[in-house]
Amino acid sequence: MALFRVSTVFNIDLEFMLAPFHKRLMAWLVDLILIAAYAYLLLFFVYGNIMESFEADGLSKYKLEAVLVLFSVVLPVMLYHLLFEIFNHGRSPGKMLLGLRVLNKAGAAPSLSQYLLRWILCFSNYFSLLIIYAYRPSYLLLIIFVFGLVSIPDILTIAISKYGQRLGDLAANTLLIDTKSKSAISDTIYMDLDEEERYTPKFPEVLRLSDRDLNGIQNLLSLKSNKHNQDYILNVAYKIEAILQVKMNSDPETFLQTLMKDYNYLTQQSTN
Repeated sequence: MALFRVSTVFNIDLEFMLAPFHKRLMAWLVDLILIAAYAYLLLFFVYGNIMESFEADGLSKYKLEAVLVLFSVVLPVMLYHLLFEIFNHGRSPGKMLLGLRVLNKAGAAPSLSQYLLRWILCFSNYFSLLIIYAYRPSYLLLIIFVFGLVSIPDILTIAISKYGQRLGDLAANTLLIDTKSKSAISDTIYMDLDEEERYTPKFPEVLRLSDRDLNGIQNLLSLKSNKHNQDYILNVAYKIEAILQVKMNSDPETFLQTLMKDYNYLTQQSTN
């Protein structure tokens, strides 16, 4: 079982199980089947009927079909993995089904540039449209051969790299993990603060609290809102206010959220 460990600034070690090769392969095949089904549906059923009923000369019909295919088939197929990973927390449908997710080496969600770089360096993406021609056994064998050929660099780097990364992951400093087995950095008190944000901590006294205290606050804030929990939050907020000798100046929940953000900012600044 290959593991990747992240040491956070909160003295908490996170362990992630790296995605095994067979799961990566299964996720890729699921995505390929979905891509093929989508392309087949549009090209041979939807557009086939539209073009037959469209009254125009051959050239106009060809231009219309070319535009439709470009924007509704070619681009979606090419951008399939990139868009799903950006808008679905690093998971394509195949990855979701197999419990896989893309993370960066800090254990958090990759940036847009990291997603883009790993997508650009996935060479099989450029041949995804070939799958729509697999309606004959001979064509299918040829397409499998092409996919295997262009995937050789990725297969080799997955086999020899320390964390099982393909070329795109090595360049983008990302990795693929098995989410069904280990924790994520979002399970801790870590917050991903915008580096360009000019944030001013309101309660620098928060550094007097321990990581354990902050974990307790985070767990409290994550509880479902009800009368009992709100009373508990109120009591905790007043107690912390007295310990730190500060003034709340807001509702208890906002006060605790501000403490969390201040602690994150001050702790991360101290490590830079």
